[in-house]
Amino acid sequence: MEYFQQDVKYEIEVTLNDKDHSLSGFEKIEYTNNSYDTLDFIWFHLWPNAYKNDSTAFAKQQIRMNNMRFANSEKIDRGYIDSLNFVVDGIKADLIQHPEWIDVCKIILPNKLLPNQSVLIETPFFIKLPLVFSRLGHSGQHYEITQWYPKPAVYDHKGWHEMPYLNMGEFYSEFGVFDVKITLPVDYRIMATGDLVDAENEIRWLDSLAVVGDSLHALSKKKLKRKLKLMVKNSDIQNENDSLSVKLKTLHFHQSNVHDFAWFADKNWIVRKGNLFLSDSTKKIILWSFYLPKNAELWENSIEYLHDSGMWFSKFYGDYPYNHLTAVDGDLSAGGGMEYPNITVISSGGSQDLLEYVIMHEVGHNWFYGIIGSNERDHTWMDEGLNEYSNIRYWQKKYSSRNEQILIQDIIQNKLGIGKNLSMSWINYAGYVSAGISKDSQPLNLTADDYSSINYGMHYTKPAVFMRYLEHYLSEEKINIIFKDFFQKWKFKHPYPEDLEEVFNNHSNEDLDWFFDNVFEKTTYVDYGVTYVRNKFILHNYGTFPCPVEVAYYDENNKEINRDWLHNINDERILNTPPKTVKVKIDPDEHMPDIDRSNNGIPKNYEFNFIWDKPNYFNHAINVVPWFFSYNYYNGFTPGITAFSGYSPGYNSKGNTISILYDFKQDKPLGNVSFIRPLRGISLFHESSFKVRFGSGSGRTGINIGVNGTIKSPLVDYPVSNLNIDLFYHILDSTALDPFLYDGGKYVIGSILYNKKWKLNQKSSLSFTSGIKIGEKFSKGMFTAILNQKFTKNVITKIKFYISDYLISKDLPSQYRTFLSGSIDSDFQENILDRTGKSENFKLLSNMIYKGGPGLRGLVRNRDGKPLFSEKRSWSLCFDQQLPYLPGKIFLDVGGASDLEEIYMVSGFHIGPLFIPIYQSWEESNNTPNNIDWMLNRIRFSFDLSLPIRFL
Repeated sequence: MEYFQQDVKYEIEVTLNDKDHSLSGFEKIEYTNNSYDTLDFIWFHLWPNAYKNDSTAFAKQQIRMNNMRFANSEKIDRGYIDSLNFVVDGIKADLIQHPEWIDVCKIILPNKLLPNQSVLIETPFFIKLPLVFSRLGHSGQHYEITQWYPKPAVYDHKGWHEMPYLNMGEFYSEFGVFDVKITLPVDYRIMATGDLVDAENEIRWLDSLAVVGDSLHALSKKKLKRKLKLMVKNSDIQNENDSLSVKLKTLHFHQSNVHDFAWFADKNWIVRKGNLFLSDSTKKIILWSFYLPKNAELWENSIEYLHDSGMWFSKFYGDYPYNHLTAVDGDLSAGGGMEYPNITVISSGGSQDLLEYVIMHEVGHNWFYGIIGSNERDHTWMDEGLNEYSNIRYWQKKYSSRNEQILIQDIIQNKLGIGKNLSMSWINYAGYVSAGISKDSQPLNLTADDYSSINYGMHYTKPAVFMRYLEHYLSEEKINIIFKDFFQKWKFKHPYPEDLEEVFNNHSNEDLDWFFDNVFEKTTYVDYGVTYVRNKFILHNYGTFPCPVEVAYYDENNKEINRDWLHNINDERILNTPPKTVKVKIDPDEHMPDIDRSNNGIPKNYEFNFIWDKPNYFNHAINVVPWFFSYNYYNGFTPGITAFSGYSPGYNSKGNTISILYDFKQDKPLGNVSFIRPLRGISLFHESSFKVRFGSGSGRTGINIGVNGTIKSPLVDYPVSNLNIDLFYHILDSTALDPFLYDGGKYVIGSILYNKKWKLNQKSSLSFTSGIKIGEKFSKGMFTAILNQKFTKNVITKIKFYISDYLISKDLPSQYRTFLSGSIDSDFQENILDRTGKSENFKLLSNMIYKGGPGLRGLVRNRDGKPLFSEKRSWSLCFDQQLPYLPGKIFLDVGGASDLEEIYMVSGFHIGPLFIPIYQSWEESNNTPNNIDWMLNRIRFSFDLSLPIRFL
């Protein structure tokens, strides 16, 4: 069917009421049917209704993504659209609600709409603005008016595209003309899609505000900070009050060749203004930047970011076609930024580079979304992925002199050298490979709501890194020709993926189906490697996507001899190396999204980084960390160094660590060595790994060999199971350990733990852990079940049941007894401050709880004042209750054992890491508080002391 495109012309008049946060408006739409079909109805989007109740597609998606802010919100903070009365060519039209979505309706046309005919659709509307839960809404008297007016769905050669509003999943709308008049109090600074019409006074006012903004940033840093602090204080006061004036103004905006209209208003924005002249210097683009005083220092160079983004994207894809380019500082909950024609709203980032990235990304959407109006809901990658690829191009061009470095923290990266080579292209590569080989991966040809939150991000990173690879394969010159042709052919239209592929194939010397099929239709991945066997270099394909691969050859002076593109490597191939080749690199410039780059070069040299840097995969990159934080009572402070390699994206989940420390108390070295490797191809596991750890410290020397695996179905979070199988060998020094808690000697211990967790609903979860631990002289079985129930936002109950028993317990080592008041970490998996029992400050079980065992949160002692234990069946039932208006939780624990005479109970308060008992049943007298010392002597604490270095 020959391409067609419907046409819409909007006239909207709307008034903002900033006291009750509402909009009242009237809309006229001239809808022209350019299709070959006769239309009986038109689908309309009423997206403010997405915020009406918990049954909308938006609300359900938020819950599915574990974002409970909207679900927990009050009715007064939600929003809706009503007062609709659709009239078509003067005749009242029937409105039929969508059977599933209250933010979509069908307008039944009184008369059939024939091809090439038009109708005039009119309706009043009223919008109760929500808080900013997603895109539309307000934060106090800051307004973000997006996806707000009734709009017809797209009708194209594939039919109607009606859709509900979603947070994760964007839009698809008809191109047309917008003529919008906005009435609001005079003291608001407002910016919108389109050009201001007959608004000389408003423009003069904005110009004067821009002069103030420029003068503000001309101040010294000290004076600027003082001035901004005062402005923030004044803006907070102003936001608490009504508008300074009840006088209103009406502003008229007009824009053609766009498919949406958004506007933003705030009384406190600082205003900046600039200009962009495109390549022929005849067209001037006005640049506007509106930002809050609290973010002024971060936004100081925002006009530069707008200018450079507009300039580079115009060079890449064709000139920016509109008259202004604007960024406003927002309170966005849908992510770092959101694009609309001519204007973008930004949630301020943590550094100037991050802010530039977000502004540049959203400005880029004026091309990929604005000019190219693809279906963002069904083909998210066409705007997000191609735009993210363009972001890499921008950063490489603008920051080539600093090797496309992106600065997140200047002091850390440039002064200390930690992450100094972090680059835009590597960040995208890291984002892709972290999920690219996962069994949860999904192809990119699904609709947005079908993705998990992690996989939705693949729409950005996967197309970006693969398009960067394709650019290298085809050449930058060819890519420029292809994309400029694509934009020339499809600007202000609705292309589909096949239209983009057609343009690529028209300009290529080969059929690129191999690229488009694997990248967008499948979940295949690239993984090449090179080995050296019997004087031959061998290229291996360990992946599932046999894309063309570039190979470079080097001589003994590391000078490149030659490089080739090799095709159709489905298994392995002996490389035909040039004479004098001593080194080979796959993908020498790192354009190919290989999920494991660590095997892409041979041989390798060593290089060292301070703490961490972007990996150089062609060397053995060793990250060295000075270590001053290790402490336990026996060894004291043990400074030293830790060196690690791998772990970063691109190492295929491989990693190695060595720590060399020194014990000044015992005058001897300590340390540990560990490595981890992924286990692929085990059908039982969703993902799994093999680990080996050897170490010494805290009176123990030993080794741990283990396999860890996750069991779950692809693309579901629950139920999820974890299986941990460990073998331990311990040599315990009795002189370094509390003789009541630990027996010295040598031990071989086997451990199997299986955990499974269900999410029963959005407010309930259930988990259990069962396991067995076996030694030479004992075997012990354990079971724990935990139920979490959320009744309201601040009323949460947790119930834990524990039971364990010994099948064999003859000559049971002391450390493997069951202590009622918490585990003693018998296999040395945690960093316990004192295992000697000699320190009054850190005495192990007198004030510290390590999770495990019955876990009574009061210290149960025997008659000798020692921690009470069992060598038989033991059990406990523990309750936690969070209540409104209380800073912590109330707890109640009950437990006992078959070889103990009584049942023990403790209750109290849990605040942060502190457990404060107020009743302990085992104290025959004085079992409740009678003074502050009673409580201080019984307070216990629980900290996560699992530092990166473990004494194993």
